[in-house]
Amino acid sequence: MPLIRIEVCDFKSYRGHQVIGPFRNFTSVIGPNGAGKSNLMDAISFVLGVKSAQLRSSQLKDLVYRGRRLARQQDGEGAGPSLQDEDEDAEGEGEGTANKAWVLAVYEDASKKEWRFQRTISTTGASEYRLNDRVVTYSAYNAALIQHNILVKAKNFLVFQGDVEAVASQSPKELSRLIDQISGSLELAPDYEKAKEALERATENATFNFTKRRGIAGEIKQYKEQKSEAERFEALCQERDELVLRRILVRLYHIQRSLEEHARAIKEQNQTLAGLRAEQRRHEKALEDARAEQARARSNVMQKEKRIKKAEKSLETKRPDLVRIEAQILHAQRKREKAEQELERLRGTESDQRNKLEKLQTDLRTVQRAASAAQEQQRRSAQTSLSLSEESLEEYRRLKAAASVLAVDERQSLETLSRDEKTAGRTLAQLKDKLDQLTQQRDKLAEEEGSQTQKKSELDAKVSDLSAELKRVKQEYDNQQSERARIEQLEKEINEKLVDIYEKLTQAGVDQQESQRETRLKETLANLQRIFPGVRGRVVDLCKPTQRKYETAVAVVLGRNIDAIVVDEEKTAIDCIEYMRNQRAGQATFIPLDTIQVKPINDKFRSFAKGARLAVDVIHYDPAVERAMHHACGNALVCDSMEVARYVCYEKGQEVKAVTLEGTIIHKSGLITGGRSSTQNSKKWDEKDVQGLQRVRDNLMSQLLELGKSKPRGKETEILLAELTRLESSLSVARDDQKACKARLDGIKNERKHLDREIRQLQPDLRKAQAAYDDVKGKIDALASVINAAEDDIFADFCQRIGVSNIREYEERQLKLAQAENEARLQFDTQIARLTHAIRFAEDQLKMTQDRISTYEEIIQTEAQNLERLEAERTAAQEEIAEAEEAIATLQNELKELAEVLDEKTKKVEEVKKTTSKAGKALDQALKEVASHNDEIEKLGLERSAIYRKCKLDEIKLPLLSGTLKNVPMEENLRDEVAMEVDEDEEGTQQVKRVPDFGIEVDFETLDDDERESNAAETLKELDESLAKVNAEIEHMAPNLKAMDRLDDVEAKLVETEKEAEKARNDSKKAREQFNEIKRRRCELFNKAYNHISERIDQVYKDLTKGKMAPTGGVAYLTLEDSEEPYTAGIKYHAMPPMKRFRDMEQLSGGEKTIAALALLFAIHSYQPSPFFVLDEVDAALDNTNVAKIASYIRSHASDTFQFIVISLKGSLYERSNSLVGIYRDQDVNSSRTLTLDLTQYDD
Repeated sequence: MPLIRIEVCDFKSYRGHQVIGPFRNFTSVIGPNGAGKSNLMDAISFVLGVKSAQLRSSQLKDLVYRGRRLARQQDGEGAGPSLQDEDEDAEGEGEGTANKAWVLAVYEDASKKEWRFQRTISTTGASEYRLNDRVVTYSAYNAALIQHNILVKAKNFLVFQGDVEAVASQSPKELSRLIDQISGSLELAPDYEKAKEALERATENATFNFTKRRGIAGEIKQYKEQKSEAERFEALCQERDELVLRRILVRLYHIQRSLEEHARAIKEQNQTLAGLRAEQRRHEKALEDARAEQARARSNVMQKEKRIKKAEKSLETKRPDLVRIEAQILHAQRKREKAEQELERLRGTESDQRNKLEKLQTDLRTVQRAASAAQEQQRRSAQTSLSLSEESLEEYRRLKAAASVLAVDERQSLETLSRDEKTAGRTLAQLKDKLDQLTQQRDKLAEEEGSQTQKKSELDAKVSDLSAELKRVKQEYDNQQSERARIEQLEKEINEKLVDIYEKLTQAGVDQQESQRETRLKETLANLQRIFPGVRGRVVDLCKPTQRKYETAVAVVLGRNIDAIVVDEEKTAIDCIEYMRNQRAGQATFIPLDTIQVKPINDKFRSFAKGARLAVDVIHYDPAVERAMHHACGNALVCDSMEVARYVCYEKGQEVKAVTLEGTIIHKSGLITGGRSSTQNSKKWDEKDVQGLQRVRDNLMSQLLELGKSKPRGKETEILLAELTRLESSLSVARDDQKACKARLDGIKNERKHLDREIRQLQPDLRKAQAAYDDVKGKIDALASVINAAEDDIFADFCQRIGVSNIREYEERQLKLAQAENEARLQFDTQIARLTHAIRFAEDQLKMTQDRISTYEEIIQTEAQNLERLEAERTAAQEEIAEAEEAIATLQNELKELAEVLDEKTKKVEEVKKTTSKAGKALDQALKEVASHNDEIEKLGLERSAIYRKCKLDEIKLPLLSGTLKNVPMEENLRDEVAMEVDEDEEGTQQVKRVPDFGIEVDFETLDDDERESNAAETLKELDESLAKVNAEIEHMAPNLKAMDRLDDVEAKLVETEKEAEKARNDSKKAREQFNEIKRRRCELFNKAYNHISERIDQVYKDLTKGKMAPTGGVAYLTLEDSEEPYTAGIKYHAMPPMKRFRDMEQLSGGEKTIAALALLFAIHSYQPSPFFVLDEVDAALDNTNVAKIASYIRSHASDTFQFIVISLKGSLYERSNSLVGIYRDQDVNSSRTLTLDLTQYDD
């Protein structure tokens, strides 16, 4: 039994010193949750040197036992302590808290020797290791454990709770590292990395020395080539000198012959100059006379045109006045017509109002007479009425009091009914009054509805008339505006045509100037080429694009150098500039081939980007002018598109000028300039074209003038706009009145409907009130008859005495008289007041109508006077306009006649001008020919002087018959040359220009007959080509005269470098051997462990999964991702449960993963197994069947040399063990306690 027992003291939940064990071959640790089972696992891990981070604690002092803290009540009341949570973080120490903890493991090896491993930790973090009761270092402690194959780093002796799931879900790389650690291969990893780094350094050093040796060998080869190049350079220089001398002799010979020919030609041309000059003077005099007549005719035309314009301007000022007068007449007529219509309507209204007033006055008189008659009648009735004396009245009162005591009940009921009668009467009267009011309101609304309907009809007619008038005026305004727009469009088109004509005329002038400038430049260039040797021509003439698509791009690249003149030497350029200054032949730029600074072409741009090429590569040119082309083009690129140009300049950041085929430029600074058109204006303008354009211009100007006359005037538009504004305002007011009238009419109708509805609703109430009143009246009459009978008995004698049938007759007669008098007076007063008010209102209305009639009569009279005045003004204006138009027509006819005269004079001038021009051209041509010969003589003389100076400067041995090159000045005497200019003599002829020869006569004996008689240009071209070829070879050569000396040094350096390279190869070989040895050892260790585990894994998995349904169990195996260096890659673990298809580990169930992980753990543990194996609840995810299989496997493999300690809560596992260790919680002392039970005594 390897692990005999574990002793703990104040470790975690174990308080004090406790002995746990003994442990058998297969020991199960059981107990409830929280009892301390996992703390036992931590104790075993702790004593075997596992780090605190893996013991469910952040630091070692957390492993020391901490007791419960007692909480006491305030103010000392109560002696009973209360237990606090032992994990609560508070100040003070709990009961039984220790300062240190230790764990002792007693182990027995195969030779029955007992080993005691003890580890102590204090709360301060101090740790102590003891081996067999002696304090040792951790290294010695760990070495003793390794001696018994207990590997702390690999943890091959325990499986923590949750490690099974981690093993099942670990990646291939993690599994590879686990086997690398178990096999011991991981310990060689630092040496492996160090050897690998050394190998890389050695390989890099060897590569560097190899490259260095190859570079030195290249230098040796280069110096050998430079030696042969220097010899070739000397031979070419000698050949070049011979060609230069031969070219100079040929050129001097032909210059001498050309001077003689030009002098002879000038003498012949002078004979015709005098006659040409006399003829030119005659033609110029005729032209001057013709131009004077043309000027007088043009002056007459211009004066007549001014008079016409003045008359037209005067006419234009009169026409708006006529339009204004006509608009005023129209306005006055409309105003008068409207006033007459309104006057007629007002007169009808006046008649109606007068009739109404008379009717009201008649009614008033009738009412007044009726009131007087009623008053008289009342007076007579009062005189004839019954009257009583004082004694009778006293008797009447006494009898009345006596009667009041009779029929008391009936009197009381009568009083009640009288009150009811009054109430019903008031109700009935109110309803009747309300009905009368509603009826009156309805009648009044009916009358108002009629008047509003009539007013609405009038407003509708007014709105219709205003709308028609507005439409007519608006149509007239729109027609005027459309006519104005049409005329403006025509004016715009004519102006555009005029602009085009003016542009063409301007272009014609520019083209003529350009053509003249081009002609002068070409003539000047021809003169320079004849006079000065070495003038090759313009850059644009010396090069040609390889394809037509490059023409625009090449022109843009050349830029200002496109017209530059290429010369051989700087002195020639200076001579040409001086010649052009003296001849006033303009300006030009010169490019001397000998002194121009040319930057070398950067060859990287030849294939820098697809679609981009050097400008010098897309043109053809003579090799002799290569330097000039390189100067003009530089490193400029011609790109197929803008995208290619952007790629080169922006994305690649190259500071180079890029030009697209369309001519767009991206400068070195990054700025973009738009391209120029590839189509050049090549039209040539002659005099007929210009005259045709001028005639078209005059025609368009006359059309523009006519359009201006027919264009509507601003005052007419203003009048129409004012009328439109007035009509729109009136129409808006009328429509507002129409809407208000319509709204009022709708309101009246709605109000009538409302009144009708109320009358209908009121009539039933009225009938009901009348019925109630009649009922009360009947009851009153019944009671009154009873009371009257009683009164009649008392008043019988009194009534007989006063002459009435009963007392009630007397009382009613007196009451009626008073009431009738009051009612009559009130009724007549009301009618009189109403009629008086109505009469006053009617009189006011009649007066207002009469005032309005007077106003409209005045308006009609005023407008009639205005119409008479305006008609007179219109007649006068029409007469003035007619007179002005007739005067303008007369002036235009006169202008037409003057224009015809001007055309005749102009034609005559053109004819004389052509004749004069023809004579002048003949004279100019003769003078040009003479000047050309003199220019050629001057040019040839200058070229000969330049050749002499070149020979003198370059020390060329020129063969001479007489004279010496010392007489040749080093600079031209320009003042003498200017003084030598040839003037005309009296006869108009010119002399031959004299050129200096410096007393030198050249010996041409070395020239053969072919070189003397053949074309000088062809001979010189052949010599130039040969010379250019030789110069090109010389320029491309760069001989190194010190190549031999450098060759010896480099060869010595090569020997030393070869030694260093050999040493680097040996170091590399040694490092490779060392690396391969470490690699071999590491592979052997790893493969040994891997092969063992791979062989065991399948059998272990079969033992754990086989059963009745699958006697053979499942299948499990390992595969390497890299067999060369397996520890750098991963290991894949495959497990296929019995009777199931193959699936990835992630797709297995929890129990299947646990079985697969345990099989892997058991297989790994079988390689260099530790003497005991501690498992912490590895069966948590398994069912009882799989737990039983695990228990059977552990029981079958447990032995004296291989011990299993399993923490489990499953009875099917711990019932198969050899012993049980029970752990429980002792609450009294707040500590974990253990019990041990040996189960072997119960074995059958």
